[in-house]
Amino acid sequence: MLAAFFWLLTLMTCAFAICFGGRDGRLLVLISVTAALLTIPAQIVGTWHAPQLWLMVVDLGTFIALLWLMLNSQRYWPIWAAACQLMTVLTHVVTLLLPDFSDRIYAGLSTVWVIPLMLFTIIGIELDRKAMHDRAYPA
Repeated sequence: MLAAFFWLLTLMTCAFAICFGGRDGRLLVLISVTAALLTIPAQIVGTWHAPQLWLMVVDLGTFIALLWLMLNSQRYWPIWAAACQLMTVLTHVVTLLLPDFSDRIYAGLSTVWVIPLMLFTIIGIELDRKAMHDRAYPA
């Protein structure tokens, strides 16, 4: 059920970003789809009982891509997207520093941040659209 919710939210976010997000939205879609597809084999080869090194590599690459998007954007929402991805990367770092970290908490924390990332993206794109619309009609 959770996987179906993730893919539905991913599909809705990508469709919204393509339609209304401009260049930054299309780049986010490219980054998100690539990360989601690379995550599938990365999770298969690892276990939640130890740090998932391949998943950490995918998440770190995704963070670097979102950081690049943030630094090259005129919008604010990429900051929030990059921050959510940073939290995911930090979850992996914690498991490297604390080997006795609970596997259930590790699995939950490393996957939960994608939901706010997508919601921040949708809300941010809509706020940007509203701000541009408001500027088009001066008071």
